[in-house]
Amino acid sequence: SSGINAEYGEVPNFIAVALALHELKFTALGVRIDSGDLAYQSLEIRKAFEQISNSIEGCEFLPKCTIVGSNDICEETIASLNQQGHSLDALGVGTHLVTCKSQPALGCVFKLTRVNGVNRIKLSEDPAKTTMPGKKVLYRLYGREGHPLADLIQEESEPTPTGRVLCRVLVVAFLSSL
Repeated sequence: SSGINAEYGEVPNFIAVALALHELKFTALGVRIDSGDLAYQSLEIRKAFEQISNSIEGCEFLPKCTIVGSNDICEETIASLNQQGHSLDALGVGTHLVTCKSQPALGCVFKLTRVNGVNRIKLSEDPAKTTMPGKKVLYRLYGREGHPLADLIQEESEPTPTGRVLCRVLVVAFLSSL
């Protein structure tokens, strides 16, 4: 699922879809905030739900929508949220629930890029979160000494790498994310 971000104006989109679903006798259950200032955004989202509910008849369900926060939630994050004040109904705790700081885990997210043979793309206002559609294959590249250097992800239709592989693209992509 994709998270909502109050700072990108996604709340009005959710409210519009929730109202349309309500007219069709369905109920929107809630939203998930997965980046940015979770406390502030939850308060802004709840305020928007309440304002619409108070100004449009038949929207009493909006303030009851669940607001879930997720994004590397740990004990410190929960304490900070409680100190700041928030309007979150639930927290999505994943990596930090099953690992400890002394044994760190790789934080990663899986995105669908192909469903029933049809390529899919996830669009996002954050270019780093946009996915490349299509089925992928993964190759681990090793150096002369036999140690892993990098992982290469490419489309299934591309030729299998053989011999030496130029890794410049991986280095540029890594540096641009710092």
